Amino acid sequence: MKATTLPLWAWALLGVGCASTGASLTTLKSTYEDFEQRIRWADDVGAAAQMVVPERRGAFIAARTRDAKDVSISEIELLDVHQSEDGEKATVTSRFRWVRLPSTSEKIEEVKSLWVARGGDWFLESMEGGPFPDLAPRK
Repeated sequence: MKATTLPLWAWALLGVGCASTGASLTTLKSTYEDFEQRIRWADDVGAAAQMVVPERRGAFIAARTRDAKDVSISEIELLDVHQSEDGEKATVTSRFRWVRLPSTSEKIEEVKSLWVARGGDWFLESMEGGPFPDLAPRK
């Protein structure tokens, strides 16, 4: 097991989850890891987009299509997870390392991702920081 997933596993093993929506932290762990892999390797934008809230999917796909060759993510490290008391939201803090061409300098930044529970599944609502400005929280 990667050391970066240890905090999320600890919560999942404690059985902390959302009874009202059926979306558990175990489900979040699986969804987050799948999303992380797809955006890091840019292997399937469409599949990654299915993990974004429906109202932001179109913009997400357009931005990934436009930036596909310009953004390269070298590492994503899970740092922390906080679930709201009602279990409807979770904030995942990660450390992203990436390069956006034409720059050759790697950026390292802590990113806070807001995930929301809908119908027993978790969806990415916004991302504060990191290489995806189109996912910034709406004001």
